Amino acid sequence: MSLISLDEGRAHLRVEPDYPAEQIQPYLDGADAAAQRFLNRNVYPDQASLDAARAGVPAALAAALAAREQAQEAAGQIADPATARLLSCAADDAYADALESAQHVLRGMVLTANIRVALLLLLGHLSENRETVARGATVTDLPVGAEHFLLPDRVGWGG
Repeated sequence: MSLISLDEGRAHLRVEPDYPAEQIQPYLDGADAAAQRFLNRNVYPDQASLDAARAGVPAALAAALAAREQAQEAAGQIADPATARLLSCAADDAYADALESAQHVLRGMVLTANIRVALLLLLGHLSENRETVARGATVTDLPVGAEHFLLPDRVGWGG
């Protein structure tokens, strides 16, 4: 479920209430994903959802560690060293992904007005610019775009 409702998305795009959901929902989902990826954290609709997600982190990490250990053990049984190393690296990568996901949950936050505005800006941009190129038009970034609203809440700037 998107952080912005389909009805709110339709209203923002100024389309009719019966405008096809399948033409708006991918943009809502994409806006959510882009914003959360930029923020390096998950965004939840309310505190209860954030608390529930955080409560699930220990079990998720325990399962990821167990899967890594099992995959490492299976890789150790492979006779071909190149294949064994490839499988071992894949297990390490999967565990690293689980750690990163857990970090995004633990750094999570509840949807704010700034993030809501950024999501609506992204939705409008995705809807208006449906192609990868613009022909016959001057294209510029708005001075106060979605990043302006997302930057104050961004974490994990590297290092």
